[in-house]
Amino acid sequence: MSDAFVKKHGLLYSSDLHTVIGVDDTSTEFKGRIPYGARAVDAEVFSDCPYQSVSIPDSVKEIGPALFENSKRLETVKLPANITELPAYLFSGCSALYKVTMPSTLSSFPEGLFKDCASLPDIPFRAGVKELPEDFMSGCTSVKSLVIPNSVEKIGPHAVANCTSLESLVLPVSVKEIADDAFEGCNSIHNIRIEGESELFFIKDGSLYQNTVNGEKLLIKAYSIVNEGVNFYKDNVDDEPIEANDEEDMEDDDTFFSAEIGASDEELELCKGDEAESKASNESSTINNDNTETIDNKNEGNKEEKMEDNNIDSMLADIMGEEKKRNEVSEDIAVSDKESEVLAETMAVMEKDAPKPGVIVTNDELENLFSKHEEEVQASLNEEVVDEKELDKKAKILVDSVEFSKVLDFEPTGEVPSDPVLFVIAEKTVETANGKDFSPKLIACCKTFARIHDFRHVVMLNGLPLDNEEFEQFYFHYINKKNVILACEAESPATLSDYCKKICEESRISLDKDELNDQRKRVTVKTDTLIKLVIRDKYDA
Repeated sequence: MSDAFVKKHGLLYSSDLHTVIGVDDTSTEFKGRIPYGARAVDAEVFSDCPYQSVSIPDSVKEIGPALFENSKRLETVKLPANITELPAYLFSGCSALYKVTMPSTLSSFPEGLFKDCASLPDIPFRAGVKELPEDFMSGCTSVKSLVIPNSVEKIGPHAVANCTSLESLVLPVSVKEIADDAFEGCNSIHNIRIEGESELFFIKDGSLYQNTVNGEKLLIKAYSIVNEGVNFYKDNVDDEPIEANDEEDMEDDDTFFSAEIGASDEELELCKGDEAESKASNESSTINNDNTETIDNKNEGNKEEKMEDNNIDSMLADIMGEEKKRNEVSEDIAVSDKESEVLAETMAVMEKDAPKPGVIVTNDELENLFSKHEEEVQASLNEEVVDEKELDKKAKILVDSVEFSKVLDFEPTGEVPSDPVLFVIAEKTVETANGKDFSPKLIACCKTFARIHDFRHVVMLNGLPLDNEEFEQFYFHYINKKNVILACEAESPATLSDYCKKICEESRISLDKDELNDQRKRVTVKTDTLIKLVIRDKYDA
């Protein structure tokens, strides 16, 4: 440790206050939450620490190796949202750890990341991860079901070793290499499955074998065989079991986006009631892109319970049956004390001239908005302490750049995910008595998704100016690492409009049938994996 340090907030900082280098043992001020502003946290700062929970702010871009190693009391950790790389053995030996809020920007996992995390019930995988490295989750004795992402190509030595409670395993067809001892000591496995046809691996008598030049090689032994349907959990979430026969039925469905978004008559009447009472209510608000607030009443009492107890739509009926059995939770819409503010420079640009009908900004204005001011926007983001309940500034810029938008604000009742915002791109809108709006069934669907995942905001957008090169670049770099749903008119990828195809491309929404089916299942259970989905809207006012 350097001789030059500063004591603040119960922590030890570098002299420039950019790096947390330790905990101040002479103070009791630090309670587990690092204040916003630090840019890095040194290695082993919280190793063998007494804290049950530690939260690292989003201002931090770098954390050191073994940061939490052997912290036996540590139960929950929130990592910064924008960090792109994790160090080796970050949580090694954290035997009480059961919840980690992971950043969505990761594309790889380091060696020994969750080694001996004996209380961790599931692994927070990330899309794009290609390898489970050595000792990645060895000794995770509470994991019962493991679905390895379809991007993984290699499973290293002892990667999943000694997971003694592991019973069900789903391997992706993308796997090309599995170390001989990768699953050593996993002596409770009795259900193994490969997602697709693999040339290298196959199941025989319930066990996993590999084709080699010398013949068949046993890799994972199944210790017992169960002939009945097996519960597999997408992303290893215990909330919602997916029966094997349900998956087969879904794969046989030729309608990629399934039926249009449907809501019961009671749900629609409740939505209409909300609109009728909205002018008199001050308990919640939605933000429109013309900088006016539309007041929308808070759902209460039996109305709320009835809304959440119904199937939200026929599209998801086959996978939402169990959702109705979840504990009923009141959905409180958060109240903003002021309207969303875009950067001062941006607002000046926006207010210069009245926009043409159907166009919120001109190409010249967009160029100023996304090119000229980008450096200033980033600088302000780095310096400003961001209120987690507010949209970030780039999201606000996006809201103000489209033809029509609405932001639904919520007060989560559970653990807020690392990315608490869902973006919904609607191909069309409807005309109501109060003017242009999104379809009631889409709004009802979004509210249910928000409740399931504990989102703070659902940002609904229509009319993205993707023909503007500056906006397109801005949109792509911002949205591809965000939760995003496209609500469209088409029934399948073949009938998607060019506009919707471009939305999918820019948003990194895969149109592969298996991936869409997988996302349809994920959206109905709470995970910390990015949502990238296409659903079919029904445009009834």
